[in-house]
Parts: sequence; structure tokens; C-alpha cells
Amino acid sequence: MATRRATRFRTKVAIQVGFAGTGVKFSASLLDFSPFGLSVKTSHEVTTGTIFRLGIQLGTDYFRAAAIVRDQFPGGFAVEFLNMTAMDRELMRRLYLRLQIAARAG
Repeated sequence: MATRRATRFRTKVAIQVGFAGTGVKFSASLLDFSPFGLSVKTSHEVTTGTIFRLGIQLGTDYFRAAAIVRDQFPGGFAVEFLNMTAMDRELMRRLYLRLQIAARAG
């Protein structure tokens, strides 16, 4: 059994993730998030190995990253982050911390 590199935290509020790839744009509901990737709920069909640019609005900021589809499951899929800027890495850490605090609060 594989172990995760970091704990994934489920979202308690609706957060939309925008995806853009070759000739396709769509949004999906965030299910869980870690510093290495995320999973979303969507009926949009994707192929494992597909690379997307993704974005999540955080207040007035936008977290952006390149990501690859690593897994599919009924009603959604999971991606691994491939690349992001230093500013986006800081935004990702803030989002992760926010979800971690919300999970502890119950």
C-alpha cells in the first residue's frame, strides 16, 4: 500500500477549480487538497496523463499550477501538481493551511 507524502484535507465550503487544456476549459468542485495535488468532483471526462493548467481563486488572488491527471474515479479525478511559480507556491501553502485549520475546527 502506498503512503501519501502529505495529508489531504477535504473542503468544507464550495471551492471551484478551473481547468484549461488543449481546446478545453471547464470547472469542477474541489474535493480535497494537499501540497502535491488535489481531487475534484465533475462529470467532465478526462484521460489519465492529460496535462492541464488549473486555477483556484483565493480572495483577490489566484493560485495557478500545471498539473497532470493521475487518477480517475466515479464522478471525478485527481491531479498531481507539476509546476508553479514561487508566488503560487505561497498561495498553495496558504490554502493548505486554511483547509488544515478548518479540518481541526471540526
